[in-house]
Amino acid sequence: MGVAPALRPSTEADPTGRAKARAAQRIAQHRFWRPAIIVIGLLISLAVAGVVHDMLGEEASAQREIARQSLAAGLQSHIERELEFAQYFRGLYDSSDFVSADEFRRFATLDPDIRKKSWWVKIGWAPRVSAAGAEDRFPLTYVEPMPGGETVGADVAADADDRALMTRAAALGQMMVAPPRPMTIAGHRSMSIRAFVPVFKGLPSQNQAPLDGYLVATISLEGFFNQFLSDAFVDTSLSVRIYDGNTLVFASGTAYETVAPTKLKVADREWLLEVDGQPQPIQSGLWLPALIFAIGLALTILLYLRLLRADTEYQRIAEEVGMATAELADANHRLAERSTDLQQVADDLRRTSQEAQFANAAKTVFLANMSHELRTPLNAVIGFSEMIASRALGENSQRYFEYATDIQSSGRYLLSIIEDLLDMSRIELGQMQLKEEPTSLADVAGDVVKFLTLRARDKRIEIRQEGLDRLPMVTVDPKAMRQALINLLTNAVKFSPHGAEVLIHGELETTGVALSVIDRGLGIKEEDLPRIFEPFWQNEAYRRQTREGIGLGLAITHRLVQAHDGTIEVLSREGNGTTVTIHLPASRIIRSAPKLSVVGGGA
Repeated sequence: MGVAPALRPSTEADPTGRAKARAAQRIAQHRFWRPAIIVIGLLISLAVAGVVHDMLGEEASAQREIARQSLAAGLQSHIERELEFAQYFRGLYDSSDFVSADEFRRFATLDPDIRKKSWWVKIGWAPRVSAAGAEDRFPLTYVEPMPGGETVGADVAADADDRALMTRAAALGQMMVAPPRPMTIAGHRSMSIRAFVPVFKGLPSQNQAPLDGYLVATISLEGFFNQFLSDAFVDTSLSVRIYDGNTLVFASGTAYETVAPTKLKVADREWLLEVDGQPQPIQSGLWLPALIFAIGLALTILLYLRLLRADTEYQRIAEEVGMATAELADANHRLAERSTDLQQVADDLRRTSQEAQFANAAKTVFLANMSHELRTPLNAVIGFSEMIASRALGENSQRYFEYATDIQSSGRYLLSIIEDLLDMSRIELGQMQLKEEPTSLADVAGDVVKFLTLRARDKRIEIRQEGLDRLPMVTVDPKAMRQALINLLTNAVKFSPHGAEVLIHGELETTGVALSVIDRGLGIKEEDLPRIFEPFWQNEAYRRQTREGIGLGLAITHRLVQAHDGTIEVLSREGNGTTVTIHLPASRIIRSAPKLSVVGGGA
């Protein structure tokens, strides 16, 4: 029995060997964990840094896109303002048989750029000079601003292409713009354009009358666009390129990348605007990802050192590894949650950027509409009032009374625009208070018809009323209902042809009262019907028919009807007229009290 222990393996009899074997086994097991920990930490740090870098890049791209859109809208408005002044200038010749040089100068200086004597813009008058057996000549007689050394008397139709364009402008009775070409203006040679505005004798702005001459606006594109970029405080890192077809007419800054062009409308021509920004330097966009990566790397190194210290003892190694595994799992879980949060932030940032772009576009459209609607009557008020104040036509000229009438008309038009804006703001802010009382819709309609009789008579339009006397009394705010009906009837008269008929029809329905305005005017496209109650919206047919109004009439009417618990219905087809119906609920009807009778004849 005593020899049995000697038969056991030597490893079992040597505790030190077993310990060394276990230590070697532990070293072999953990030999591959150390580099794995470093690699995993580096990958996680790189992933987080990449996500942050992408977010910063998307934000920078969104800001550049907003800058491009703002610049394009501003340039379009700037171009329209300068060309519209030449169109507006024609009114001076329409209202006068002869325009003197002094009168021409006064009117020209209404343009702020001409008043400042900017070198890049000139406006001149070229009357028609006919000669037997030869083509008509159009020598410049007035030029503003007129610095010393400027040539006057040159025939603006000497160039064959310009003559053809002038002939086309006279045939169409509208302004035409020549293709850009190099010209010398006030000693500066650059790409320039000329706009020709035909002026006719007798009937203003009608090509059936004899041609009197042309207003010629010459604009250096280099000076024009450089002044705009300077006044608008445009970011100097932006690159701006403008093309007429394949011809580069203006360039500012260094082209960095190819971008989708934006169209600019210049009278009858179409230009392409390319705007790009300087790519963000790599260094400026890497500091935050680099910081995140450094923090992640530092954490990884700390974890690695911690594991090294724990490698001296098996139990401690086991506990530390379990703890590190739990911490790593928790870190991965938090990282996953953080990634989800970062993705949500990115989505919110993208959505906010889109909303900002939409708001900026709406602001641009609103400013463009208001600047156009306010500038034209204000220019008329300022121009004619200056003529009167300076006694430009003598002390007691009869034309001063005509100018005063024009000033009064422009002032009333401005007042109507401001009143519409105030009404709309009160409605949107919830400050509109209805003063309801028993009201006859027939009386309201009669007042509105009387109010618009003169306007309808100017177009020989008959306004008929049908079924209104059978309508019951209703509880409404008569002033608000009158305003709603004025807006609808004004639109019907405005967009109906001469000699047409407009019908106001009243009907008692089972659900309430219906009041309709029916016309046979331009009509509305089917795809435009959902947008007609949007503030400031006007469709193409309306804009071609008239330049009056800013598109608030239907929006105000819609909200006034809603305030009375009613609805408004629009039926229309393009070219076949429009029917707009106001539906008031039965709760608005004032019903007469029924007579009481005694049943049974008791005492």
